[in-house]
Amino acid sequence: MPATTAAPAEQSVLIILSVAAMAWALSRRPWQLLRRDDLQNGWLGALVFLALLWTLRTTLSGGLAIQMFGATLGVTLFGLPLALLSLFVVDLVSFLGLGYLAGDTWPRLDWSALWPRYLWMGLLPALLSAALQGAMHRLLPRHPFVFILGHGYFAAGLAALGAGAARAIWRSYSVGDGVLSLPDTLTAVLLLAFGEAFLTGILVTVFVVYKPQWVVTFRDEEYLAR
Repeated sequence: MPATTAAPAEQSVLIILSVAAMAWALSRRPWQLLRRDDLQNGWLGALVFLALLWTLRTTLSGGLAIQMFGATLGVTLFGLPLALLSLFVVDLVSFLGLGYLAGDTWPRLDWSALWPRYLWMGLLPALLSAALQGAMHRLLPRHPFVFILGHGYFAAGLAALGAGAARAIWRSYSVGDGVLSLPDTLTAVLLLAFGEAFLTGILVTVFVVYKPQWVVTFRDEEYLAR
């Protein structure tokens, strides 16, 4: 979406929420998962992929920029705490990459945009994904097809839809883009959610079939028990 500057009070709220989420994630010591040799390569590869995903974007008429999140993929692969830390690294790397592509020097970078990007593209969709996946884990049967369809496709689409709609409403009423109407923006969010669901679902399917050791939320004893 087009860049806008939030009021200082609103900016502070976004920063506080993001820092609080990071502090919670750190308190869970998620880096201990990376002691597993079979997970390290997958984690590093996911960082590179998500950083590229956050760097790539397309701008529609009216100035609306469309970017995929990849947050549900991170939560599915690594669990919520490690996903939150990983998404912040992705946010920082992609932020610097976008600045480099735009020709901005270090002093010209808009560092105030770092935390809002993390909240809207990383934290919020990750929290929604974790909540949806937790509900599916409690309510639905343990079956690989249910895991792939629910955790990959539905969770990704609904999380992207919820996070995108929340961001659009917040920007419309708190910031006031004045570029596209709220209904037009929500239509773009719906299209983004379909793309997010398709991409995440395909990747989760591939990893569950060929690299289940990279998917820490997929446990053989639960989903493959006979």
